[in-house]
Amino acid sequence: MNRTFRVRISCWIARIGRSATLALHIGFGIVACWLGGEIGAAEVGFNEDVRPILAEHCLHCHGPDEAERQGDLRLDLESAAKAVAIVPGAPDQSLLIERLITDDADLRMPPADTGKPLSSAQIETLRQWISAGAKYQGHWAFEPIRKPEVPSVQGDALTEIDRFVVSQLEARGLHLAPVVSRPQLIRRASLDLIGLPPTWEEVQAFVSDPDPDAFARVIDRLLESPRYGERWGRHWLDIARYADTHGGAAIGFKRFPFSYTYRDYVIKAFNADLPYDRFVTEQLAADQLGLAENDPALAALGFLTVGMQFRNPHDVIDDQIDVVTRGLMGLTVACARCHDHKYDPIPTADYYSLYATFASSTRPGLLPTVGTPDDTPAYQAYQIELQKRQIAATNMRRDQTQVMRSRLRMQVAMYLRELAKGTAEQDLSAAFLSYRTDDLRPLVLNRWRDYLAELPANDPVFGPWKQLSSVAADDFATRCQELLQVWKTENGDPATFANQHALASATPKWNPRVLAAIEAQPPTSPVELADVYGKMFAELNRQWLQALLDVSLGAVEGVAVITDEDGRYEPINSAVNAQLRRHLYEPGTPTAMDDELASTLLNRTVRDNLNGKEGAIHGLQLSDAGSPPRAMVLTETVPDQPFRIFVRGNPISRGEVVEPHFLTALTSATATPSIFPDGKRRRALAESIVDPNNPLSRRVFVNWVWQQHFGRGLVRTPDDFGTRSQPPTHPELLDYLASTFLESGGSLKQLHRQIMLSQVYQQGSVENLEARNADADNKLLWRMPRRRLDLEAMRDSMLAVSGELDVAEIGGRPFELLSHPAVPRRSVYGFVNRDIVSSLASTFDVADANTCTALRPETTVPQQTLFALNSPFIQDRAAAFAKLSVDIEDRATRVAAMYQRAYGREPNDEERQAALEFVGEAAPDAEAWNQLAHVLLASNEFIFVD
Repeated sequence: MNRTFRVRISCWIARIGRSATLALHIGFGIVACWLGGEIGAAEVGFNEDVRPILAEHCLHCHGPDEAERQGDLRLDLESAAKAVAIVPGAPDQSLLIERLITDDADLRMPPADTGKPLSSAQIETLRQWISAGAKYQGHWAFEPIRKPEVPSVQGDALTEIDRFVVSQLEARGLHLAPVVSRPQLIRRASLDLIGLPPTWEEVQAFVSDPDPDAFARVIDRLLESPRYGERWGRHWLDIARYADTHGGAAIGFKRFPFSYTYRDYVIKAFNADLPYDRFVTEQLAADQLGLAENDPALAALGFLTVGMQFRNPHDVIDDQIDVVTRGLMGLTVACARCHDHKYDPIPTADYYSLYATFASSTRPGLLPTVGTPDDTPAYQAYQIELQKRQIAATNMRRDQTQVMRSRLRMQVAMYLRELAKGTAEQDLSAAFLSYRTDDLRPLVLNRWRDYLAELPANDPVFGPWKQLSSVAADDFATRCQELLQVWKTENGDPATFANQHALASATPKWNPRVLAAIEAQPPTSPVELADVYGKMFAELNRQWLQALLDVSLGAVEGVAVITDEDGRYEPINSAVNAQLRRHLYEPGTPTAMDDELASTLLNRTVRDNLNGKEGAIHGLQLSDAGSPPRAMVLTETVPDQPFRIFVRGNPISRGEVVEPHFLTALTSATATPSIFPDGKRRRALAESIVDPNNPLSRRVFVNWVWQQHFGRGLVRTPDDFGTRSQPPTHPELLDYLASTFLESGGSLKQLHRQIMLSQVYQQGSVENLEARNADADNKLLWRMPRRRLDLEAMRDSMLAVSGELDVAEIGGRPFELLSHPAVPRRSVYGFVNRDIVSSLASTFDVADANTCTALRPETTVPQQTLFALNSPFIQDRAAAFAKLSVDIEDRATRVAAMYQRAYGREPNDEERQAALEFVGEAAPDAEAWNQLAHVLLASNEFIFVD
């Protein structure tokens, strides 16, 4: 862009605008006036005033976390606090106040090194609270939801929502702002519900409709539009940390082939107004609802599976716990992974109860299709190629894992030796490391450790190992010989177990080959005993493999037949050998594992080649024209062993056994949480979350919906309803909305209607100095907050106004959002890369796809202005926008048409005159018209919603 054009735009922006509003400018950056003010109160309330102080400054050391608690003092429990630190009615006699104001640096609280001193105002708040009796309250978010009485008000209030808000305003001598004009209202509603501006025809129809229910019909029309699901689906995808790549890549990125099926499920669910309970349940447990094999609702499980693909499996489960608890219930349960939550009543045991809920689920090798694919030539070709690539991968996996298992059976000595040395349990989160043949596999070592620990001391093969493991080092050799004689005596006459070539051969109490090996090479330490066992097992396996070859060759045509009990069959028929081989080949033994698990232990060269074959399948699923959509599902299996707490988050430092169950804080104080049933653990969790008695889920959801309409929720911390949260600005309204949401059957569309038909929603965003002085942060909602469009709505609105937006195609594989020329589809269908975040996404505060995002950040940075000035995207849209009106000969009429299309209104006289002067006598297709269109698209009126 040349300097002359920049100057012309600057001059133009300085002139254009309506006198009733702030002057338009291209900066995208009017900073909203969120001035920090507090609403005064006649008396100090615990939840409103005291709890936030304690949570921020005190509970880290004097809260629920027993391991970190200092001085055996709890300030979160009334009885404990008043027993030690608080004297109700007497602040000067209370240890709490004494320690807050003392001049002794060693005694003053909080300690100076925390960097969190209390202000004088906060100390005075605590004084007033103690003087009034230091009354505690249960945390508001954990209290049952009760539908409150709708308050009475003096002025007009059309809806129940208005009466809740107006009652608080009247108590402060304030009132709502005047209702906006109809053009402004339909623009606000359209951008809120479908993320697109209204057409001029839609504006005119609404303005000319005298019916009092005209706006209700506008809302209904927007809610029935397919564009609604695209808009609100994008909001939900922030919660679900949706992305199209795995994440965590050091170089490049790896795509999900089917992440888009979850995105499409969400859009369809919003358009269908799927009841919220069902929406949540399908996302957590669609596979446990008895659905058909290819039911499209199975794609809902992407909520759990589309997150970042950590190499450490414990981190994957932690991510699932976080998105479920923070996204659906506003609780930071993931903070209890290593210790009890420092602020909320969430013990570590609760975290690992949820861990047990998710850890029993895995992803199947082949995902189910979403619906039944059409039998097209492309699909048929895909099926043929898929089978070809699957066979190649399966053949290699089968053969190479068999080789690997055979090697492990020859390496028993290496693993027993490590156990004899006392090598600690291995952390399997490092299982992604590469191996060579002679490398010790941590997984196999752990399997040997666990396996031997479960064997009884009288096991015929490993009984001697178990008994000798407790013998002192200086007595090992002697004691070993003594026990050897005992074992031989207990075995009796060797003749009783001779003739091992016979199929009916028997075994004595102790395996004779084990005793013979110990006798032939007397060990003097546990390590030497490990070598004895290892050498014996290696020879046993060698004989077995050789015998298999020999007897197999006996079946070759023309070779003399050997009878089944011939002496040459002894390595196979021997009951003594079979007793030994059981510990190598029996399912559940350390070296007998399925191909899927064994493939993770392959040598690096082999693993890389197998990855290449599996990658070929991935590539086919990702890009082949015949590849059908598939649901990213989970399947649950009953675990072999119980789950335990990881002490301090360390997976090899196990504590108490935990059962899968719901959070104890949300369970009746007189009841024990019910254990989730095997095979239905995630379903039981979903049912607990959507249970009408759960005090959090509905509060969190209606608050999130309110936030999308007003820019801020009734609770300003939408993903944290714990003790550190800000209390709701209108607690009765929050519970009223939660109650009516339940009564509506969980209908989101009904909730939209309820909110948008209120005067609170329809009021203007005009400034009021008196109200600003009384309530600087607009907590009382005396005006509608002005909001900037998010990136998706901004991009889509520009495409719509330029006449380029293509809404015919719904769903499907993602397109490249930053391609040039631009793909004119809705932004929700754009490719989301969590590995390489585009500068455009970061500039305009797009959600971080690595984590659940309930509230996007809001920044104002120079790069936003540079985008407006220099972006090829906006310049191309401006050119297309200007071209739409190129056939209008009258310049004033053309200017009006451009205003109508961009802003949904007529230009005023000043704006019309400024625009005409700007374009002058330029030809209809001259650059000046493009520049005018550019200014209109880059203005605050276009980018902000009043």
